[in-house]
Amino acid sequence: MITSTLKQILTDSGCTLVLYEQDRLANLYTDQSHQNDIVGLIVQPNTVTLEVKANSVHEHFPPVYVEVLQQVMLEDNADNNETKLQALLDICKEIVIRLIGLQMFRKVQPMTLTKILENRYDANMIGWSMPLDLYWINNRVNEPCDEA
Repeated sequence: MITSTLKQILTDSGCTLVLYEQDRLANLYTDQSHQNDIVGLIVQPNTVTLEVKANSVHEHFPPVYVEVLQQVMLEDNADNNETKLQALLDICKEIVIRLIGLQMFRKVQPMTLTKILENRYDANMIGWSMPLDLYWINNRVNEPCDEA
């Protein structure tokens, strides 16, 4: 459920190509992007913590990393790259605003975004990596088990 929700949010926020990644082999996917694509990469979590509180179960995923990227030309100057980075940062802010607007999470934790530089991916991508630490408001009340 978290992946489909994030995919919709990324698309609504301005990402034109949304990809999923489990093993951080994103070079295979980002190489298929085009110069004008704004890529949203969702690095899916492999674990979830079930927290029992007040007779209910809360799902807490470890930070889900979302990367917002765009390919740049090798000959672009720093000013062009900074303009793209600011536009991608604005998309990251829009993603957070849409997450808050869903009201599906108990809390959206503060996050420190990390700049992605051109040498990380083969496709000469720049952008931002966002760790989303989300607490779902998907509670399930514990019911007594029938004893046989």
